[in-house]
Amino acid sequence: MKRQSSIGKVLSPQLIWALFTIALTMLLGYVLAGQIIEPNQRIIKASVGLALLTTAFLLPNRFAVAFMLFAIPFPQNTTIGSTTVIFAFIIFSFWLLKMALGYEKPPILTGLEPWLVTIVLLYFISFVMVQPNEMKQAIAGFRTFISAVFIFYLVTNMVRTERDIQFVLNALILSFSVVATIAMLELWLPGAADKLGFLKVSTRTVGKASGVRVGSVFGDYEMFAEYCAIFIPILLIRVISEKVLLRQIIWMPLLGIGIMLLIGTATRGAFLSMIIGLTYLVWVSWRILDFQKFLPLVIVAAVAFYVFAITLDQYTETASLFGRLGKTKLVDGMPDTRARVWNEAWVRIQESPWIGHGPYYFTGVDERNVHANYPHSLFLFLAHMIGIPGAVIFYGFLFAIIRRGYKAARAFATERTQFAYTVVILSSCMIIFLIDEMKISFLRYDQTQQFTWTMFALVLASSRVAMKRVEERKKQNLQPVARGNAPRSARIA
Repeated sequence: MKRQSSIGKVLSPQLIWALFTIALTMLLGYVLAGQIIEPNQRIIKASVGLALLTTAFLLPNRFAVAFMLFAIPFPQNTTIGSTTVIFAFIIFSFWLLKMALGYEKPPILTGLEPWLVTIVLLYFISFVMVQPNEMKQAIAGFRTFISAVFIFYLVTNMVRTERDIQFVLNALILSFSVVATIAMLELWLPGAADKLGFLKVSTRTVGKASGVRVGSVFGDYEMFAEYCAIFIPILLIRVISEKVLLRQIIWMPLLGIGIMLLIGTATRGAFLSMIIGLTYLVWVSWRILDFQKFLPLVIVAAVAFYVFAITLDQYTETASLFGRLGKTKLVDGMPDTRARVWNEAWVRIQESPWIGHGPYYFTGVDERNVHANYPHSLFLFLAHMIGIPGAVIFYGFLFAIIRRGYKAARAFATERTQFAYTVVILSSCMIIFLIDEMKISFLRYDQTQQFTWTMFALVLASSRVAMKRVEERKKQNLQPVARGNAPRSARIA
């Protein structure tokens, strides 16, 4: 056997890669240092882009995906799309490249590909109805949809163990913490958050008598309310399942902030959806819930809702959530705030009920001098874009995810572990989403689409991991017992 040469020992692939990384870092440092003295915007953007590309390729895929998930609520517009859309395309491409080179494990399919392929085809077909003056917006909408699907597959393939699920959740909770901090500034120091020029922070005044409703970086109080309604149960379960006091001290204030911000949005639908989701959670997990912890915590949360509502009413200009709940009216079986826009949307859907109008929803005054509003309903939004059959197929896809989440929650909710709680809570998050989307639509914004598809992926991935563990337990229980270790009665028989 030949001895390795001294040059081969010194110039190992790991050393060459390290030297390349150091050289590239020094080059970028030199360029950026020069830009501090004589800044050139194009060079700075190119350098930052090169650094991000290099980092995305060098880092393990899970860290690149975690960074992208953290950045979802903070997209920055560019000439070719938002930054989160660009991140999704780049990281997905690098994942495919690494997989081809053997650096990543083979892909895992979800089993829902027939639904997804059909939905993508319906998006393509709907372009037939896009008007020439709306083609640019339709392409942008389709690009956002594809980026969300890429994120969906990145997350489902990254999550293979219980630790991976917690890793993704921690990235999302960290992102929520930043969003919540900005929203608290918006709530208590109006105008302070606007100084963060690179973020699109927005409140909306709904009338001098009604007050304002917090929208944070989403610029939409209803979507922000759904965001909070999904994270409140996640944080609630973290408090219940956490055994380390120091970590509980971290989760409890964050839970309180989430409750306060949900009240600050004054959004009835998200609040009621969360109540239904929590009811579902208790129903599914009654066998493993520690009611000695859960009931006092729910009581404290209910008191917090009441106290925060009074505090916000007295010391801020926020609209009243409970006041709006008390004034809820139905018009022909529909909420009074939705009756007109739902009827208008249905009239527009009838213009092209089979293939829709394309992956873009026009708002404003059209060529017939008719003012068009968003439909404020996921089903109506989908029916307008890809037709009524497309909306039905998309809901079939949603129910398939919910069914898997429910099946895993029922099968795995037998032990009081953080993973068992996580499986149940992610299943309940889908219920919150489904109920709330009856009167809003996540399709309006880039970040809400990408966050929602991330949650779809988490539910599927956690269900897969949970069912795998259930199958392993069944196999262990069915394994034959060694003859020497068999019970005495079995040996006699």
